[in-house]
Amino acid sequence: MKRWAAWVRVAILACASSLAAGCSEKPTAAPAADAGPRGPRIVQLDPAAVDRLAVKVEPAGSQDSAHQIQVPGSLDFNVEKVARIGTVLEGRVTSVTGKVGDRVNKGQKMVTLVAPAVAAAQADYLSARAEATFTADRVNREQALAARDLTTAQELGLARSEKDKADAHVAAAEARLRALRVGIPSNEDRVAAAGVLALTSPIDGVIVEREVVLGQYLQPQDTAFVVADLSEVWAMLELFETDMPYLRIGSEVSLTLDAQPGKTYQGKLSSIEPHLGKHSRSVRARVVVPNASGELRPGFFVRASIQVLQLPGLLLVPSSAVQPLDDDDVVFVERSKGHYEVRQVNVARRTAEVSEISEGLARGERIVVQGAFLLRGEVSRQ
Repeated sequence: MKRWAAWVRVAILACASSLAAGCSEKPTAAPAADAGPRGPRIVQLDPAAVDRLAVKVEPAGSQDSAHQIQVPGSLDFNVEKVARIGTVLEGRVTSVTGKVGDRVNKGQKMVTLVAPAVAAAQADYLSARAEATFTADRVNREQALAARDLTTAQELGLARSEKDKADAHVAAAEARLRALRVGIPSNEDRVAAAGVLALTSPIDGVIVEREVVLGQYLQPQDTAFVVADLSEVWAMLELFETDMPYLRIGSEVSLTLDAQPGKTYQGKLSSIEPHLGKHSRSVRARVVVPNASGELRPGFFVRASIQVLQLPGLLLVPSSAVQPLDDDDVVFVERSKGHYEVRQVNVARRTAEVSEISEGLARGERIVVQGAFLLRGEVSRQ
């Protein structure tokens, strides 16, 4: 028994010594991790999948059809070719010619009315002309008498003064008739044409509104007809505040209409209004669209695709190419077919269609512009 206890004591001392030695040793270091810079993050797709998923790649900053801003709008009349036909004097309508949709020519008579003020103006003109004839005869008589010393210079001067006044009255009465767009009456038609006022079309065009009927008492604030030349129409577009830095007068525009599916009209931005709508936060812009066939009608809804200008110093890419990943914006730069580098970029400004890249991408690098959303999903899985 004593021998067994001694053996146990020796074993315990040996273990204690071993443990003490172990505590004094330093732990062995794990192999060092790669301290060098991490390479670019790559996402891979099978080349066959690239074709199947229709992944599209193009150089950054290229003038591709994807670099377009889509905006809504509607067709309107060319206001420079619209005429509202009315009267400057009140009168009773005695005849009306034309209905909505009829074509009219410049100078064509559309409404005739009897206006008492016209009759009075014509009477004033005829009276002034008679007075001018009388005073002219008097001057001739006074000149003949003066040649024979049968009158005085004072009488001759008075006759000439009266003639000048009469001529002035004739000129004023004639100007009034011309302002009223009334023909100058002669002795032969002064009864038949008294008080008759004709309203004519000042342009070639189509009647788009008629607001007059036979027997109506037409007043100066009334519109009898609206005539429009529809050989050109305006597409009025709504440009949003964020779109303005990338658009200029002269930008190419493609227009499509729900009323004419499959048909496209081309034009250019001809004007951009200088003020922004308070509530809409948009600016109205105009595109002049030829309409020789007459198929385009004011009021039609249009969708416009406006070509974005690649301004010097700006790197623009389609917004579909920029994808959110964690807290960053990234693009996918093609290394080879099916191999794409995940590249972080800084976006200075963006619209629904175009993003302006300020850092992280060079002009001409080939990036994914269609299918980037799918590649972002692959990044999450790999």
